[in-house]
Amino acid sequence: MTFKKVGIFLFLIFSIIPFYSIFAQSQNVGIIPANIWYSQDPFQEGDKIKIYTVVYNSDTRKLFGTVIFFDNNVYLGSKDFSVDGKSTTDVWIDWAATSGDHVIYAKIENAKFLISEGKYEETYLAENKTEESKRTVSKKILDELPNTIANKISESTTAVSNVGNIIKDNTPVAITNAVNSTTNSLENLRTNISTSLENKQSSIKKEIEALNTNTTNSTSAQKTIKEKTTDKKQVDTKNTVASTTNNSGVLKPLKYVELFFITIFSFIFKYKIVFYGLLAIILFLIIRYIWRLIF
Repeated sequence: MTFKKVGIFLFLIFSIIPFYSIFAQSQNVGIIPANIWYSQDPFQEGDKIKIYTVVYNSDTRKLFGTVIFFDNNVYLGSKDFSVDGKSTTDVWIDWAATSGDHVIYAKIENAKFLISEGKYEETYLAENKTEESKRTVSKKILDELPNTIANKISESTTAVSNVGNIIKDNTPVAITNAVNSTTNSLENLRTNISTSLENKQSSIKKEIEALNTNTTNSTSAQKTIKEKTTDKKQVDTKNTVASTTNNSGVLKPLKYVELFFITIFSFIFKYKIVFYGLLAIILFLIIRYIWRLIF
């Protein structure tokens, strides 16, 4: 009976040893759990970036395998790797960032040790997966909006020009000359006004900058005078500085309002499609008003 118990005990011990050995091997190789990083962070929609992780191998044998990258369980890409004993290696894939919520992680598959030339031993890795890296990427709208508007204006201007050429080719010469003369005069007027408004806009901006500088200097001077002894001459200087500061405080809002309206008119006269579109609307309203008065 005792011999039988000893036999069962030895059988259990020798059965456990191989599993313990395999488990021990899985502890010194794999992926550091929190090790996901990016070539650019933060990133925006459309950015071309690299997603990295690192594989470590504390064993003396060379480790081979494949790292697979996922985003919300969707396959992103994979990269084969080999790591010499007692060393680490970086593994990465290229990725074009898309808008939305992302949960990115990496996982090792097909891990095996090199036993001898051409001979491998598959192994189980306890640390075979990174932690999840969560990112939210918003759509890149604001950066593209100005270019989109400019392109639409350019396309509209080209279309108007094409229509004008068609009308010109099918109109009698006398009418064409009269229209061309009027159009040229109107176009010259538009160009001159546009240039004048741009110059005025630049001038107002410089005046605002000067007012800001004067306000800063006046405030500093007023503070300096206040700290010194106050004789009559210094009091007069203080009053002058205060008057300058008050004038700047009144003028600045008016200059900003003037700059606002100049900017709007400059935009209208700068682009043909906007200028002639508004002109056509105004002429239509005038003709409709006259028509209603007559009929």
